[in-house]
Formats: sequence, C-alpha cells, structure tokens
Amino acid sequence: MKKILILVTALFLGVTFMAYFYFSKLGIENDAKDFALQSATNNAALVFSFQNDKSFYEILNGQEILQQILGEQKISLLKQIKESIINNVTINDFIKEQQIYVSILPDTSKILNFLLTVQIQPEKKIALLFDYLKSKNAITKVENELYYLKLNDKLSIYIGTKNQVLTASNSLRLVKNAQIRLIENPFTDYIKENNLLNKNVLAHIYINYNQAPLLLKNIITGNINGEISILNKQNSYAALNYNFSKERILFNGNTMLKSSDNYLKTFESASPQTLSIQNILPDNTANYVLYAFNDYKSWQNKLTTWQEQRKELSKAKLVINNIMRDYRIDLNSVFPTYVKNQFVTFQLSTSEKLAAISLSNGEKVKQLIIDVSADYNDEIKLFKASDILYSFFGEPFKKFGRPYYTIIDNKLIIANNASTIQSFLNSYKNNKLLIQHPEYLNALNQISSTSNISYYINNKNSTPIFRSNLTSSYYKHLRADSGLKSFDTFYYQMSSDKNKFITNLLLNKYIQPEIPDSLSNR
Repeated sequence: MKKILILVTALFLGVTFMAYFYFSKLGIENDAKDFALQSATNNAALVFSFQNDKSFYEILNGQEILQQILGEQKISLLKQIKESIINNVTINDFIKEQQIYVSILPDTSKILNFLLTVQIQPEKKIALLFDYLKSKNAITKVENELYYLKLNDKLSIYIGTKNQVLTASNSLRLVKNAQIRLIENPFTDYIKENNLLNKNVLAHIYINYNQAPLLLKNIITGNINGEISILNKQNSYAALNYNFSKERILFNGNTMLKSSDNYLKTFESASPQTLSIQNILPDNTANYVLYAFNDYKSWQNKLTTWQEQRKELSKAKLVINNIMRDYRIDLNSVFPTYVKNQFVTFQLSTSEKLAAISLSNGEKVKQLIIDVSADYNDEIKLFKASDILYSFFGEPFKKFGRPYYTIIDNKLIIANNASTIQSFLNSYKNNKLLIQHPEYLNALNQISSTSNISYYINNKNSTPIFRSNLTSSYYKHLRADSGLKSFDTFYYQMSSDKNKFITNLLLNKYIQPEIPDSLSNR
C-alpha cells in the first residue's frame, strides 16, 4: 500500500509539473503573439495580415492590382524585403508559418510608411538569428533592442527586437514607436475578439477608424471636413477577409461601432433594404453616402436617442415648434408620415453638394410644406426656416441649413444653391444618370443588393475634388497608369447584423467585354 501511495504521489506530481510546464510555455507564446499584435496595431489605422508561407507569395506575384494600389516604390521595398528575408532559407526558418503584420502608419513630412511585425518561432532563439546576421556583416547595433540591417546594396532597414517579436521598417521612428508596449489597446482587443485568421483565406485587413485622422492628415492638404469629417470622431473598427481576384480588390467582413452616440448606430438594428434612390443620381456624381432603414417612424426613435446624447433634441423640438407657431404647419405629421425608407447625400464633379429623400407621396408633401416655402421658380422652392431637415434626419443634413429644394417623382431633392438644383433637374430629365454607366453597374453587381449604409466614390468624376484636396504625391499616384487610374469605383457597404455591420469593401475596375470578330465586322 505504501509503495502504491508513493507511485500515485509521484505520478500526480509529474502530471502537475508537465501541465505547469506546458501551460507556462503556452502563456509565454501567447504573450509573444499579443506583443506582436500590439506592436503592429500601435497607432496604426490599417493592418494587413497574412501567413508567411510559400503559397501566399505565389498568389501575390500574380496580383498586379495589389501592386497598383501600393505603388511602385512601396512594392519595390516589399519585394526587396521578400528577396532578402523570405527567400533566405536560414532567416526565413525563424519566422516560417508565422503571421506577418504590415501596418500602414503616418511617418514624417506627409509620408505614409510600412511597419512589418512578426513573432519568432517559439522554439527558436533570437540570439541565433543575430549571430547569423553578424556573420554576414549585415547588422549593426544602434541601441538596446534596436539594429540597423543592410539587406543589399540598395536597401537597409531598422529592426527592433523585444519578447521574441521582430519589427522592421525603413523608418527608425516607426520601429521605436512599435516597441512601446501599450497597457490598453482597444484595437488589439478588437482583433483578438474578431480573429479572422483562417488558412483558407489569403489575407486580412483590420481598420482602426480612431487613427484615420492621423493617416488622412498625411494625405490631404487641408483639414478633415466635408464628407470625411465623420472620421474625426469615428470610434469604430473593421475586420475584413481578402477575396482573391484578378479584376478587383474585394474584402468581406464586419464593421463594429463602439461609441453609443455614433450617428451610424441609428441604423444598427434596421434590416438591410433594397435600394433604389441612387438611380436618380446624375452621371457626374463624384461620391455619395446612402442610408436606409425599415421605416421612418421606427428609425426616428433611434434618431431621437442620438439627439438626446448629443444634447440637440431640445433644439430640434424648438425648430418644429417655431414652424408650428409661425406657419401653422405641424411637420411631425408630414415627414414621419410620408418619408419612406432611404435617403442619400451626394457630391457632383463640380464639388456641388446635394441630398435626396425618398417619399411615399411627393405631391402631398408639396402641398403640406407650401406655407413654409418661398418660390424661386415653378419647380424650385426655398425653405423659409432653418434646420428643418437636420431636425428630422440628423448629421448628414447639418450643412443644409436653409436649402433650396424640388420634389420630383416622389423624391425631395435639396441643395444650398438654386443653380445646383437646376443642374440636377437638367440631368434627370435628359436621362444623364450614373445608373446608365456600365462601370457603375458592374461595381454594383459585385456587392449585395441590400444594405443600410453605403459609401461610393467615382474615381473619374472625383478627379477635380482630389486635385484640390490631396497632396501632390498621392494625387499623382491616384492618376498614374501604374497606380489607381484604371480603378473606377470605391465602395464601402454596411448591412446591419445585430451589434455590427456585415461589410463589403470594393475597389473595382471595369473591363469592357471584347466584341467577337464575327460581330465587329458586321
């Protein structure tokens, strides 16, 4: 009996020791993975993630459109890093099968730069890697855990080492910043909660909209205002999977809004809608943002909550009450009754801005708001009071204080200038519409036919706007044949799914179908 007790005790202690050893090692590996992710996400707006294996690079070599996105200079940098590190069997052995993160970060002097982050294989010792690099006379120590690495005659980079994690960039500043471990990093937490790592998916992109302003300041010439002002305080994240294609860049995943007072939250519980209001947009539309909900009355409850959180509900009620007092019109019996389920704000290539609201009975609305309107001509009217539409639709209508408007085919069209309304009417009546363009239809065919929020940019029509708002280097890349010129459409589509939005991100180029010789010769 005594021997049995001794054996059982020894066995128990052995199992306990092995379990402790296993889980402590696992904890160290997880800490390293966490630090790799924290380093990659520190101050980053965009993080591109893929597994370091041969198949990824083989597929990527055939992805010319990705090369167009990044530009010749950045692609050259990445190719040289691949040739010097990934193609080097000895070096690559330290990071094979590991997840590589490529972060896009603001550097200095209006420049965006890369930061590469990867965890060393858990069973490998980082000191052995440095012994190898020293034997090749390729590495020089700059300071503690920071080195200067000469990859070839043309390329040198800085690398940081900490906790089995390597960070690399041609920017010393970015490498130093990546080594600052943040105690709390909501972006890292979000990625861990929404981990999309899947060997069946080529790559992933993670977006931190909190850092978007820092990134945009390096791209645009002025302040973050107008259509992109929403990014100033956009506490939200996206996790997207890359879908391989030789014709387009397409990511699918989800977007999550963290702030309760985010305007887009008002659409979070609405079911995705079939959209039609975009069919009225002129053919020179540069961009639009489309919003859709089940019905106005149910959505208005969400809007009221948003207005309360922004301390603007009393102002909206005052606007409505003053109109009742001055014009004897109860707008609460107009818009909630006759507004349908979608509206859109859009900008033309001329930079003029408009909005459109779908109505169930346009003629009835014309009659009901006639007393709060002044005539410009037979078709175009002007609201006599300010902030009417802002009170009923919120943030997208903030810049349309006292707009001109027209109602046509059950659509309320508004703009801040009568000439802009007239320009719209000319296009609409002459059927000069965006929906007539094959490249636009082709883009719509790549994404869902239902959604709640959609952001669209027409590359060609936006050229004058880009020219006046982008720094010269990014504008040149946008218009270069080797850059983004051949891409005609950017689309970011969000469809409500409980507490998040199913998301499609599309960068599309329309390739005109070839006409068979037998037909072209007729």
